[in-house]
Amino acid sequence: MVDIPEKIKEKLRIPVGSLETDPVRIKKMCAGSRVIAVGDICVLEMLKVCVIPHLAVFDFVSKRQPLDSSLRKELERQFPNPVRYKNPKGTLSEKLINDAPALIERGGAVLIDGEEDLTTLAFILGAKDGDTVVYGQPDKGMVVVKVDKKIKDKVRKLISAARALGHEIE
Repeated sequence: MVDIPEKIKEKLRIPVGSLETDPVRIKKMCAGSRVIAVGDICVLEMLKVCVIPHLAVFDFVSKRQPLDSSLRKELERQFPNPVRYKNPKGTLSEKLINDAPALIERGGAVLIDGEEDLTTLAFILGAKDGDTVVYGQPDKGMVVVKVDKKIKDKVRKLISAARALGHEIE
């Protein structure tokens, strides 16, 4: 696991894509690309506008509280057999970084045991140019990331900085 230091988390609070509040606009931005949605509410918002993510990543938690049972049931109905990964709070699993490209190719869903917030980085790295990663920005909206080399390089630098400033747990 890469322990993500507070200094890096501060940088990550700045969206790496376009911050949007209108799900219909987000749907238009995603048109014609593979969508990777990270975060319970983000996935649910995409479903509301009839966008079924190619890959949905969630943990049944929103704002550190268990997801409402009806929302959880909706995720379980839409994605009945998610692949499970451990990713403790404040970390980014090396296994997830390594497996992200294959998970994206496979599609479906990933259920995170722990916290999914920082896993967005792994999925941006694992995505192909032209894919769209959508993740939640609590109380602000959703961030739409059109994956390209520039975005991947930025994410690689953030992860490298985290490894240099943090400490390896495993």
